[in-house]
Amino acid sequence: MKPIVNIQFLRAVAALAVMFYHFSLQYQSINPGQAHGFFDLFNLIGYAGVDFFFVISGYIMWVTTKRASTQSPVLNFAFKRFSRIYLGYWPYFLLALLILYFYPQLKPANANMWGSFFLTEPDTTHLLIQVAWTLQYELYFYVLFGLLMLLPSKHKLNAVWAIVALIIVYQIASRFSSTHSHSDFTAVDFLLSPYCLEFFAGCLLGRFFQTQRCNHFWPLLLGLALLATAVYYQAHVLQQSLISQQHVILRVCFFGSAAALIMAALIELEKRGQVLLKHLSLILGGASYSIYLSHTIFIALTIALGWHSWVQNNSQSPGLWVGLFMLLTVVYSVVHYLLIEKPLMAMSNHIKQRLFH
Repeated sequence: MKPIVNIQFLRAVAALAVMFYHFSLQYQSINPGQAHGFFDLFNLIGYAGVDFFFVISGYIMWVTTKRASTQSPVLNFAFKRFSRIYLGYWPYFLLALLILYFYPQLKPANANMWGSFFLTEPDTTHLLIQVAWTLQYELYFYVLFGLLMLLPSKHKLNAVWAIVALIIVYQIASRFSSTHSHSDFTAVDFLLSPYCLEFFAGCLLGRFFQTQRCNHFWPLLLGLALLATAVYYQAHVLQQSLISQQHVILRVCFFGSAAALIMAALIELEKRGQVLLKHLSLILGGASYSIYLSHTIFIALTIALGWHSWVQNNSQSPGLWVGLFMLLTVVYSVVHYLLIEKPLMAMSNHIKQRLFH
């Protein structure tokens, strides 16, 4: 399947937004108490790039497997998606280990190395690369979707709605339960997480565009309005961000809904022949996984090398230095994507062709 340019555009925006979020935290630590419009904005919205990724994931899985319902396509799908996650992740895991060899003080407390390597560590604070918690959800989504693929096509949509209903009922019951605590995150909380609703929203978008079209203007306007409302709510009502687990339902309502609406608008635009920044979208969208995994490693490296302290103590323009660090991160990520990630994916596709065709 050829890349959908506007989806690649959205992937690029999502990855950059998450990067901006984490660098905004670094800016605040370098320049505490000083307002900066760009970094202050992304401190309230950048982490929502994850929500966009989850919606995109559901959509891509639906449209690339809509005709598959037998065992062979399920194995094909599983090999492709799991190799995509691990072959993109493991080079950065090894890079993190290399950096730890020279700077052992960067190792997170109680990091579970094997659990981090296989993405099986249940406590996300014990992951070596902590943004990898989203990859655990992606792997779970793949398992869910693989099970859906075993169903006859006519039952797949009903199964999606049934799971969505189950998640909503569980979340409502949990909120009114006197025994449930936000600090007690259980396996069931993971399996029936509100984040799954974002994934299924992407699936439902894929199903919608199989037979329907929409006016792109209103979904785009409503999606952007939701993002603006989320920023206002965090800044002036809640007076903190929605990133913590206790706010996950509000986060999904705001950002998951916005992601689905904006994505619907961009899909419709591409169906009408309008693509956004084609060449840049393809390269940065392709490198989005690399950007997502690399940026926290780069942040740790700037701290280990003393650049963070130097900027804090010697620069009158910390925002420019943080911007330079972000640019270097993107440049490295693109090079990594072209020289390491793409060849690994090509090798994986070759093996898949040999195994399943």
